[in-house]
Amino acid sequence: MSSILLFISFLLSLFIFKEIITQETNIIFNIFSWFNLGFLANDFGFLFDTLVSSMLILVTLVSFLVHLFSTSYMEGDPHLPRFMSYLSLFTFFMIVLVTSNNFIQLFIGWEGVGLCSYLLINFWYTRIQANKAAIKAMVVNKIGDIGLLLAIIFLWKNSGLVFYNNIFPLYSILSLEQFLNWINLLLLIGVIGKSAQIGLHMWLPDAMEGPTPVSALIHAATMVTAGVFLIIRASPLFDSTPLILLLVILIGSLTAFFSASIGLTQSDLKKVIAYSTCSQLGYMVMICGFSYYSSSLFHLINHGFFKALLFLSAGSVIHAMSNEQDMRKMGNLKNLTPFSHICIVIGSMSLMGLPFLTGFYSKDLILELIYQKHYLSFALWLGLGAAFFTAFYSFRLIYFSFYNNPQYNKKSMKSIHEGNWNLITPLFFLLIFSILVGYLIQHFMMVDISPVMLPTFNKSYPLIFSLTGSFLAIILGYFIVKWWKLILYSILNKIYSFITNTWYFDHSINFFVSKFVLDYGFKFTYKLIDNQLLEIIGPSSITKELSNQSSFLSKYHLGKITSYTFAFVFFILFFMIKFKNLILLILEK
Repeated sequence: MSSILLFISFLLSLFIFKEIITQETNIIFNIFSWFNLGFLANDFGFLFDTLVSSMLILVTLVSFLVHLFSTSYMEGDPHLPRFMSYLSLFTFFMIVLVTSNNFIQLFIGWEGVGLCSYLLINFWYTRIQANKAAIKAMVVNKIGDIGLLLAIIFLWKNSGLVFYNNIFPLYSILSLEQFLNWINLLLLIGVIGKSAQIGLHMWLPDAMEGPTPVSALIHAATMVTAGVFLIIRASPLFDSTPLILLLVILIGSLTAFFSASIGLTQSDLKKVIAYSTCSQLGYMVMICGFSYYSSSLFHLINHGFFKALLFLSAGSVIHAMSNEQDMRKMGNLKNLTPFSHICIVIGSMSLMGLPFLTGFYSKDLILELIYQKHYLSFALWLGLGAAFFTAFYSFRLIYFSFYNNPQYNKKSMKSIHEGNWNLITPLFFLLIFSILVGYLIQHFMMVDISPVMLPTFNKSYPLIFSLTGSFLAIILGYFIVKWWKLILYSILNKIYSFITNTWYFDHSINFFVSKFVLDYGFKFTYKLIDNQLLEIIGPSSITKELSNQSSFLSKYHLGKITSYTFAFVFFILFFMIKFKNLILLILEK
């Protein structure tokens, strides 16, 4: 039922997209007044423009295909209804996020997708690694959430506004660059957390502990795309702060290169694709720093389709291999799962940006647009390096999974097979989209970008780097025994270990940040403040004082009637002495 409703939502999204594009208009309408607290008032409403209508098509279509895929992939799971309800709630909050016409409503969707990611990553809650990954995702995302929340509070405090169509025109005419620097820095922290940019990227690869359909939904259509969406939505604010745009370029380019390099040495099928997501998000964020927001949105839409294809195809392979995710234990699957093989090859080629596939139209365009910014050439070379690494790990994944010698026994081979129709059908449609979507929608998305004039050879840089990386992966794959011996006795071994351990990011944060915070929290805030000062001033002191006072008062409450009679007579006697004149006056009358 949820799949049918999502398909209807997709049809409505197509209708909205058609109306927005053909009429060349934006639609804003309020549903009801949500709350009115003096200067803080907010209506619950919707905004539909080219950005929102494009995102709605991506979210609803990919979510529909993931729901359909899940009905087969999770068929034997006793908690399938709970899983489907989480997926639907995830989609709902993402739609709330993208259709909001104000920052408060956006924040609800922002927090909602974070909550649903926790629930879905921790879906198999009996697995300790799933618990750890879900908590890690929640805690890391909370850092970004605080940044976004503070930005919203400061915007409201400074202007009294939370609606996009009020805030953006106001700050475009006011000269408040220093204030906007802080606002955009806080917004950028939110983007770094949600879109897994370098520094707060650690949660995304660990999110692979959830079921594969969850990974596809998080990486392709929801959650991580929210950060890029926020930059594009708040582009009028970012355009007013060149310093923050430079920081956006730096973070995006470093993320693209850094994540792609880690993908070179990963052995988990899903983690390789997860790091490719980090890398592609880096491209999207990086081009936003150059103020080519439509190009970023174009790549976001294209990436959603071929990344969903890669994840669901990987899920099909894992399903066929009885939940085995280590690609070193696969091999020669091209003959056993031929359709999944075709899907992963096409998805990987689209990811690499090979000509005339979906990824080519947006990824190459990003690198061409960066090329003309000569004073920021570091972003170009980091982007080209990421393209080289992407091609290398993509063909490494294909070789180990489908062309290497079989690494499983005969008994396992007999059980390997393609999935049911509802597992194959989403792959077929995503395969078509990964080939055609980039070509079909480029004229709708690229309306404000002029053709880039470059020498022919320079336009071929991304293709040359991608082909070099892919051929190198194939050659090293076939001669793996020889070059592996070389690695064991050279400095390459140290480089390999460095990359395999994800540049020691987790180790460094645990040693320099987490350890310090835990020690400080235990020795100072807990032992000194909570356990001593607050305990003495608060509960312990009050309890002790009450006990002492009650012990003192209990001496006068002996429970004897004679004592109470004596006290009563004594009180009456003093009362008569005190008010004797009044008593005599009453008696005389």
